[in-house]
Amino acid sequence: MAIFATSEMISSSLPLLALSSTKKKTEEITVMDALVQTPISILLGAVTSLLKEKLDLIFNAKNNLEALQQKLRCFQEAVKVSDGKPFFSNEHNRDLEGELKDVLYDAHNIIERYQTTIALCKRDKHSITPWNKVSKPWTTLCSCFKEHVSASYKLANDIKNINQKLDKIEKNKITADVLGITPRDIGGEGPISGEHDNPRETTHHMGVQPPTGREDDKKEIVKRLLSNDSTEGSKTQKGGVYIISIVGKGGIGKTTLAKMVFKETEEHFGKRRWWVCVSEKPNRKDLVRQILREVCKGPGESPYSYCSLSELCTQLRNELSKEKFLLVLDDVWEVKWWKEEVEGTLMAGAMGSNILITSRKKDVSEEMRASYVHELPEFNFQQSWELFIKEALREGQAERDLEIHNVRDVGESIVKKCGGLPLVIKTVGSMMRTKKMSREDWKFVENSEIWKWKTPAASSSSTEIGGDILPGLMLSYDDLPYYLKSCFVYCCIYPKDYEIERERLIMQWVAHGLIGEKEHIDVEPTTECIDVEAIAKQYIEDLIRRCLIEEIDLKKVKLHDILHDLALYIGRREYSHTFATKHTRHLSLLGVYDAKAHNRNALKTANKVHTLLVDSKSYL
Repeated sequence: MAIFATSEMISSSLPLLALSSTKKKTEEITVMDALVQTPISILLGAVTSLLKEKLDLIFNAKNNLEALQQKLRCFQEAVKVSDGKPFFSNEHNRDLEGELKDVLYDAHNIIERYQTTIALCKRDKHSITPWNKVSKPWTTLCSCFKEHVSASYKLANDIKNINQKLDKIEKNKITADVLGITPRDIGGEGPISGEHDNPRETTHHMGVQPPTGREDDKKEIVKRLLSNDSTEGSKTQKGGVYIISIVGKGGIGKTTLAKMVFKETEEHFGKRRWWVCVSEKPNRKDLVRQILREVCKGPGESPYSYCSLSELCTQLRNELSKEKFLLVLDDVWEVKWWKEEVEGTLMAGAMGSNILITSRKKDVSEEMRASYVHELPEFNFQQSWELFIKEALREGQAERDLEIHNVRDVGESIVKKCGGLPLVIKTVGSMMRTKKMSREDWKFVENSEIWKWKTPAASSSSTEIGGDILPGLMLSYDDLPYYLKSCFVYCCIYPKDYEIERERLIMQWVAHGLIGEKEHIDVEPTTECIDVEAIAKQYIEDLIRRCLIEEIDLKKVKLHDILHDLALYIGRREYSHTFATKHTRHLSLLGVYDAKAHNRNALKTANKVHTLLVDSKSYL
């Protein structure tokens, strides 16, 4: 179970900003992504609330707050102008936008600190004993007054600095280059250039949607796994374990196929089937501990937290040698962890055992000496079309409706742009289901400039949302209303493959002010609390219908690996895993069992972090 620690602060995904140098008219503020609406609204609410309290704001605190209020209102108006702007239309303004987000966060922190100081002053004032009221009346009053004056003076100066920073952003010369910017092909580095050592969680649920188009692939792999018991020649020299690898592009369906195989082999392997997701750069000891926990599942605390690598390998080897097993290692990126103790331990299993790995890299299979490599091809056009139709048609609609509305040829063109990648086809198809079945609406998607976005594969081995897979996913993201964008990006705070509890996610969205636009959602009005919960549940359902998050069951959801990469790319300045930067506002330490790492991150982020997720089994 995760521990959720947060102050009720601003939280949203990555907004984009470009402002003109003119401040007088809000219509002259030209480009601001609608996603910035959430942090601006929360800060504006805090400023307005503070002014309405009619506190004795002195030393220009009131004037500076009113100036900040006016600036935020101008920014808020500018949001309406840019609602629907493609994400990449402001690609060059990422630094400028990041500065704005930092200023908004800092401003909210300042106001919260002031309110806390004043609240403490009031508490101290009311807690004065009758004796002190009589014996030291002036000392007591002066002390409270001094604290109040000091806090108000600091508030005035801090808000003045915030206003100056906003003025600087507004006047930034970069904005002059992007007035009236339109989407265009931008070269340079791939979307993801930073590396995130993202701990992985162990999940293998099939979800509610049955997979499509991989039956033959499933049969071939299952046949090889089940024929292994009697095929002595197929064993590696290391022991009785047979390695099969599924290789293919990101989004092509490797994990989905592995899940199909995992389910199909239940009768053969029984309870000795285990699924472990491998992080991009796994720590050898943590990975062995993770496998051992999966193998020896049981109630209570894990007994392996303080074991050495040698002790963990000994215990794991003893368990694996008892009888045959199937171990799935999902999404393997590199094999440094595999060498020496780990390879010797896993390959010493009982005869007839199998390790099934999925990877985007064929050389991983070669270095692990897989006996069979199953290269997963892209869908052909017919497979792609069938999957697209399944996702794009609403209930009661049929394929003939596409011809009636004269959009079939447009749909076929869109499908071809998806590159035969099932994830992209599903996501784009789900987006089309939200559109009118009109030629104008479908042509708008077909002719989107985002399809022209081409970027080299990401330099980081840890992510791959560049190339062919990016345009379709970004189209679906851009099509979201801003309040769903914020909620989608927030999900990247969880590790890849993590099963997110719906109720916990709702609590976090509410705490960060991401739920509140009730006019967009059709929910029955009751009490305020029930309203907010109903809205949040509707947000989750909307994201599921758009195939941007997966439904595990009625209580849990998760992000697909590639969509996690996308969300983390969009929110990478604010969201971090295992380590923090000076810009980190949301930090996840889920799956991190290093006490020193916890302490380092706790000290580094104490004044900035708004969300801290920690596994209850880890230690500080």
